[in-house]
Amino acid sequence: MSSTPNKITSPGLALVAKILNIIVLISSVVILVLLSLEILKGSKFIPQKYYLLVQLIICIIFLLDYCFLFYLSKNKWKYLVTNIVLLLVSIPYYNIVNWFHIDVTPLQSILLRSIIFIRGGYGLVIMINWFTKSKVTNMMITYLVMLVAMAYFGSLIFYSIEMGINPGLHHFQDALWWASMDVTTVGCAIEPVTGEGRILAVILAVMGMSMFPILTVYVTNYFQNTVTPAAPAQGNDSSNTTTSSAS
Repeated sequence: MSSTPNKITSPGLALVAKILNIIVLISSVVILVLLSLEILKGSKFIPQKYYLLVQLIICIIFLLDYCFLFYLSKNKWKYLVTNIVLLLVSIPYYNIVNWFHIDVTPLQSILLRSIIFIRGGYGLVIMINWFTKSKVTNMMITYLVMLVAMAYFGSLIFYSIEMGINPGLHHFQDALWWASMDVTTVGCAIEPVTGEGRILAVILAVMGMSMFPILTVYVTNYFQNTVTPAAPAQGNDSSNTTTSSAS
């Protein structure tokens, strides 16, 4: 965003921005918990009207957060253009579908409810920046959190579309194991049998392959900066030794 809490000069406005960001994260966790309970316990575990109400309230919170940062932004047109995705993912699509009685498949229903996780993910990135000063460390923590989130969310989707169809899938733990092995590109004995499951397997594998090189770069950079002796110091020692010998 063009106006993050770290760039706001007024302490009061910065505090409000931080509180809103924390509420956004908590709201995303609430939706994830509700979605997990519905998938694992059945659609009747949580009454539909309560789920819709919670989803609507959370989307309103997201929109308020967006409007607040839009108000603080100096260049509002730039803010609007560069953060249009955050506005789009704050729209209560799941509520709109129910208001107009639009028929959707179970998988489409899950995806509609999970769109707002993108907004929560951005809030998580901002919060990580509050506690770490190194950009490399920020990126590392962010990608690790994204990797864990992808594995868990992928396991929910895989469980919802393949449970009862896939002979190798008996419990949610099996789906979680499958997603974890797939995102790490190790592979698993459980093979997807549906078209959606195969597409999900490819997506998880591609995202895992694109993220793990960052871990390698971070570890290499860490050891180079903290373990390997500094080259200039060695050069100074050798030059001093040569000078002493010459004298």
